[in-house]
Amino acid sequence: MMNIAFFQWTLFGLYSLLALLYLYYFIRQSAKITKFLPAGLLITILFHLFYLVLLYDQLNRLPLSAVFEVMTVLAFIFALLYFVIERIIRDFALGLIIILIAWLIHFISNIYIDLDKPPAEILQHFSYYQAHVITILLSYTAYAIAFISSLMYILLSHEIHKKQLGFFFSRLPSLELLDRMSNLAIIIGTSFISLGMILGVIMATRIWGADWAGDPKLISVFISWIIYCAFIILRNAKGWQGTRASVLSIAGFVWIIISFIIFNLFISNLHSFI
Repeated sequence: MMNIAFFQWTLFGLYSLLALLYLYYFIRQSAKITKFLPAGLLITILFHLFYLVLLYDQLNRLPLSAVFEVMTVLAFIFALLYFVIERIIRDFALGLIIILIAWLIHFISNIYIDLDKPPAEILQHFSYYQAHVITILLSYTAYAIAFISSLMYILLSHEIHKKQLGFFFSRLPSLELLDRMSNLAIIIGTSFISLGMILGVIMATRIWGADWAGDPKLISVFISWIIYCAFIILRNAKGWQGTRASVLSIAGFVWIIISFIIFNLFISNLHSFI
């Protein structure tokens, strides 16, 4: 059997090196380094995928049963979604923040993951769970990227309006690009959360019958879905862009964080296994 720890920390090293490359670009704004960023990110993503395959082989299941297993999957999704968005937007300025988040999440997973821990019993009885978790993780990761883009939009807009064009003005993408990035991430996130909710309903009905309908976690996810659907409708029907769109994007993600802490950790019994 392969030494999983070796691949865990090799992957951590790749994320560390990648973060240094993005840091160099962020500080120096060197066009030469941009030739290496997409290749470095792709190599890291592919190695992370290989690591997840090794985890699957050792666990005989996808690593989605416990928090610290899920965290390395989340780090992978962060890197993967950012790679897709970066290829579309063609800007590297937010890469440092995204890669540092993936770096930190994977590091915590490395420290605390327990490969000998048996999966929660309830997770062994249905097939929709893995697809449900992956789609929800994809949606929340996309919303996190939208949150970061919107926060940077507000920060940069403040600098411009105050006519204090300092450190961030010369390093962040334009307001238009940040707005586009947030919108694209929200469209991706809302597509996945819609699919995740459908899979969750199918899964819950098979396992719990009608008892899941009042689950607080389900209600909180539905509210998140409404917020981001409202964002898409207001942007396309009412022309919401810029600051108003950024504020709504930030509010939506703040709700996700608050609802996760309150409902997932303290109230919802049905979601207590993650």
